[in-house]
Amino acid sequence: MIPVMCIVQEGQVSKAAERALKSEIGSFTRRAFDAPADIDWIVVPTGSGFTAARPSTTVIASLHANRDLADKERASLLRQLAEICMRKTGRSAHEVVTSIRNPR
Repeated sequence: MIPVMCIVQEGQVSKAAERALKSEIGSFTRRAFDAPADIDWIVVPTGSGFTAARPSTTVIASLHANRDLADKERASLLRQLAEICMRKTGRSAHEVVTSIRNPR
């Protein structure tokens, strides 16, 4: 299993978009790491997340790889993950934060 943490702001991602994002992240981890995603979906309550003194619109997707990644491969996978998040949530590149960490 690939541990994935997704953090979204309450009311900004519909249930349909949530299902689609989880599904596509699962497909991504199977392609990239030959393992299913174990997604921890965290919703930040309205009024609790801020960026530059305004309510946050950020979506965060962070995962642990099951193998060490070379920089070039990591960069490519980060671009793919960010594109998935933008496409499924309607957020811009400025609103999506992604990380892919090597195993501990």
